[in-house]
Amino acid sequence: MNVVSPLRHLPPEAIVEIWLIDLDRPLKPEVNLNRILSMEERNRAERYIFARDALRFKLCRSMLRLGLAWYLQEAPQSILLTANCHGKPHLAEGSALHFNVTHSGGLGLIAFTTVGEVGIDVEAIQRDIEALDIASANFTRNETAMIAAARTPQEQASLFLRYWTRKEAVLKAAGCGIPRGLDTVDVSQQPVNLVRFSSAPDNIAECWRVQDLESIDGFTGAVAAPAGDWSIQLRPVRYEDVVSGFAAMLPSEF
Repeated sequence: MNVVSPLRHLPPEAIVEIWLIDLDRPLKPEVNLNRILSMEERNRAERYIFARDALRFKLCRSMLRLGLAWYLQEAPQSILLTANCHGKPHLAEGSALHFNVTHSGGLGLIAFTTVGEVGIDVEAIQRDIEALDIASANFTRNETAMIAAARTPQEQASLFLRYWTRKEAVLKAAGCGIPRGLDTVDVSQQPVNLVRFSSAPDNIAECWRVQDLESIDGFTGAVAAPAGDWSIQLRPVRYEDVVSGFAAMLPSEF
C-alpha cells in the first residue's frame, strides 16, 4: 500500500480511520520523541527493560499525540489525556473525536473516529498457542466449541486469535477491558457483526459492531464501535509525513 498523509480536521463522518505505523522503521537521529510526550508517558517508557520496546511505545504514543494535534488543531504536547478506572485513555476535555491505540511487536494501530467510542486490538500471528486450554478457561462455551472443532492446532490458534482480538476490541470500546470478563461477549458468529454483552456494563451500550482487519500481513486484528453503518479506512502513516503535514505547529526540534 502507498504511504499517505491522512491529515484533515476530523475523520470523515461514518468512518473509522486506522493508522498503521511501522514501529521499527528507523527515525532520523535528530528526532526527539520526548518533546512530544507527557512526563507520565516518558516515565512509562523508562520502565521498559529493552530499549526497542521503549522506543516502540514512545513512537506509538507520539503518533497518537500528533494525530490528535491535527484533528484538534492543538500542539501535540499540550493535549491533555486521562484514563477511566480501567485504564482506557481519552481526551480530558469533551470532544466529538474518539480514539484507541494498540500495538503488537513492531506494528502500531491507532483508530480515530467521530462515530462514538472505539476499540481496536492487534496480535501477531502465532502458531504455538495453547488455544483450547486458554479458551476453555476464558471464552464462552460456544467459542470454545468452535475452536475445538478446528481441524489442526494451527487452525485452532488462528481462530483463537481472531476471537481474542474481537473480544479485546469490544471490551476496549466499552471502556471496561478484560477485567469485565472475556466470556461476557460471544464473537463466534460468522461473519461477525453485532455483538451484545451478556450483561451490559453500567452506562455502556449493550450492542457493538465489530469488523475484522483482514489485510495486515502477519497480524490478526479487529475494531469495534457503536452499532451503525460505519466503515474503516486503513492508512499506513510515517512519522516524518505527519510532522511535515503541519510543521508550523511544531518546534524545530521535532
